[in-house]
Amino acid sequence: GLFNMVMGVTNYQYGNPIKAKFRKHFCYKCGTRLEIVKHRRVVSQKSEIAKYYHFALVGDHMIGDCLFIHNVFYCPHCKKNIEFITQLSLEDVDIIINKVIKKYRSKNIEITIKKQFETKFSGVIEKTNDLEDVENLQLMIFVNGKRLVTLLIPKLRMKSWERPYHFKVSKRQIIKAIKKRL
Repeated sequence: GLFNMVMGVTNYQYGNPIKAKFRKHFCYKCGTRLEIVKHRRVVSQKSEIAKYYHFALVGDHMIGDCLFIHNVFYCPHCKKNIEFITQLSLEDVDIIINKVIKKYRSKNIEITIKKQFETKFSGVIEKTNDLEDVENLQLMIFVNGKRLVTLLIPKLRMKSWERPYHFKVSKRQIIKAIKKRL
């Protein structure tokens, strides 16, 4: 209401709230079951990151900083917040991988797909779990135990709010990479 506008408080939702509420979520780093918590961030209209926030939602009556509030996943083991869109995109990748594996299994072709994050430091590809350093999500595709291809899925970043990372791959994209080499 008006009180929130004067005080500079904005609630927002990013990511699919239905998937967030009804799926079981596990930390991509350690596998611990995730909790949903409120995340609060104070942003000054004069700060560098202000360009990523929608102060217009607060209105012209605001003086000073604005408190932005939204839900995030929280890993009690890692003590880290994970944005909904980041976690859900990684879960969607897993769902797509399982559909591809099932499709080929029905044709008696044994497909295995392993995931890992990659980063490049000085031209050397290294494995990491820290999304800040990640360049790509690697999907290493094996047929009957033999490595067929490695598909690189670039890390993307949203243009607004907390600017969460996410990964986007389609079933068609994975199947196309497999068919090319089978």
